[in-house]
Amino acid sequence: MPYQTDERLKSYLDTNQLHREQMCRAILAIDKRFSEVRPRHPRGGPDGGRDIEAVYRDSQLAYGAIGFVNQANDSDEQKRTIKAKFVSDLESALDADKKPTVFIFFTNISLTIGEKDALIERARKSQILFCEVLDRERLRISLDSPDGFSIRFQYLNIALSEAEQASFFARWGEDIQSVISTGFQRIESTLNRVLFFQEYNDTLSHLTLSFELDTKYSAEIIGHFRLFCLMYLKEPKQKILSILFGSSDKSDRMINSIKDGVNQQKSGIKYGKSGGEWQRYIDVEDTDKNDSEGEKYACVSTHSSIGINEVNFVNISYSNVSPIRILPSLKLRDLDEAMFLTFVNKSLADKIKTIHVYSNGYKLQEINNSEFYIDETKFTPDLPVIFTEDELCDPWVRIRPKGSSVFNIRFFQETPKRMFLPSQTINSLEKK
Repeated sequence: MPYQTDERLKSYLDTNQLHREQMCRAILAIDKRFSEVRPRHPRGGPDGGRDIEAVYRDSQLAYGAIGFVNQANDSDEQKRTIKAKFVSDLESALDADKKPTVFIFFTNISLTIGEKDALIERARKSQILFCEVLDRERLRISLDSPDGFSIRFQYLNIALSEAEQASFFARWGEDIQSVISTGFQRIESTLNRVLFFQEYNDTLSHLTLSFELDTKYSAEIIGHFRLFCLMYLKEPKQKILSILFGSSDKSDRMINSIKDGVNQQKSGIKYGKSGGEWQRYIDVEDTDKNDSEGEKYACVSTHSSIGINEVNFVNISYSNVSPIRILPSLKLRDLDEAMFLTFVNKSLADKIKTIHVYSNGYKLQEINNSEFYIDETKFTPDLPVIFTEDELCDPWVRIRPKGSSVFNIRFFQETPKRMFLPSQTINSLEKK
């Protein structure tokens, strides 16, 4: 194998200056002393004796020049040609506006130690602090090492023996697997983001906040609960400035509270739940009207459900999609850069471990209790729902993010996760 590499270096790249430069640049790049190794002309061509530019030991400018001959045979004539090429390229490098302190010369001629020392001394007299001549034997040693096997295969078309394969994968196997894995992950991440930005133009089917508790509780321990979310859009959409949605116990609380006052149902999540959704509209063409009306909400819908005996999650949702869409609706993209804040009774807030935010089959956020805190500052939210004095003995609190006053939805920071993959429709006719 060393003989084959030596023979290929003599003549395999004859007349192919581009591959000669690329091979030498790759060899220099695996030398740990050099960094930022780059070509001066990526496709080859006149370069003023400076084929390669690099940084030596993190601080010194280095130039590399390449002096290959066709059908190298180490004759005296070829050596004279290469020595003259060394001197010419060195002078050209020193004439550059940015003068190097390091000069590297590559050649496919095999030089003696004395010949290389004479060239290095010539460079030192020209104020080059470090000079190295990589002749054919030095190139061969680099190419026949595990770090150089891939370079050798790419430019000299020399396959790896079984022993070299074992050596190569022992050296680089884990790194190659990591690169492959990382590459696929980046591709998958990019495709997921493209898919999301295609689907975020869809009508907003729902926005759900699912509050995961720190353990499963009996309904008796939860008792009365109230949980609401107020969300302001970045800018009005379909004249909607903000939305309010939430849930509480008593199945007809949301339906009858505005007209008939607090009903006489038993309090507690065990005996029933109710939910409601409201929207605040703004007329951008009549600001006086907006100011006079104040922050009033129009009811979008209410709903009720039976109670539950065990509680691990408490969910609240906003949805304004009818079976037949007549009026314009919000789109998923309208949630971008929206701000939201949750209001909850303290006894329930103390039990919340994680807030999961979902919409249109995507998980938009997951906020755990290390990222939020309970703001117990006394306040009374202006909600279109009535609660009794006994219920309000469990005071309102707000859940806020640490380091900010409100939560934000920002699609540029992270890509929402699609919660399911569509199945393929079966076509039974294909078999006929």
